[in-house]
Amino acid sequence: MRATASIALLLANSASAFNVQGFFGKTVQPRAATQAASAKWSPRVASDPLKMSLATPASPTTSAGSTDALEEYVQKHGGNRPIRKVLIANNGMAATKSILSMRKWAYFELGDENAVQFVAMATPEDLKANAEFIKLADAYVEVPAGKNSNNYANVDIIVDVAKEYNVDAVWPGWGHASENPKLPTALTELGIKFIGPTAPVMSVLGDKIAANILAQTANVRCVCSAGTLVCPNITQRPPAVAPILRGVLL
Repeated sequence: MRATASIALLLANSASAFNVQGFFGKTVQPRAATQAASAKWSPRVASDPLKMSLATPASPTTSAGSTDALEEYVQKHGGNRPIRKVLIANNGMAATKSILSMRKWAYFELGDENAVQFVAMATPEDLKANAEFIKLADAYVEVPAGKNSNNYANVDIIVDVAKEYNVDAVWPGWGHASENPKLPTALTELGIKFIGPTAPVMSVLGDKIAANILAQTANVRCVCSAGTLVCPNITQRPPAVAPILRGVLL
């Protein structure tokens, strides 16, 4: 529940337009503004997302009341930094579900499904397939084709896109770069939020031995293995593991 709440606290209103040059010389494709929301929430659908206008898009329409509600929500839950624009560093079902879920959350919590703006990374293959997540996003940035090390798993590209398009947070989804501690580390250095675990936690849980030691330290019962019965005193951990465990536990 706390993890869900912390992600919710990252979300807030956007008043910025997508009028920037795309990654590697490509052009960011803006989506037309959504019409007034109906009484019942439903996901947005574009008639032809691959033929979006390249004209300068208008700023997302958001009422003053909606902005006040967003600020109030963040303050009420102890937050201090509204998230206005999120980069979706994933594709397929993961990207689709994330956008749908966050838009639905914004609609029911704030009364405005457009309270959060989404920039999607899209490969030529995704564009050719007319992928659903591209249609749901407010804008997309074309990234290199091929294996995921060229795009969704490439930390340098994700960070460059996030910095270039001034996003407030990055949602990595699952798979690809979502378990690479280099991503949250690089984003944190730029002041960009990583929607997921911190780098120290990711480093520990990504290493089976370190994860087993951490679990035992927290008195979690573990299946017997070569790492079982390790002394729970953090100071007696291997030098490479001790600092990580201290960072996680503290």
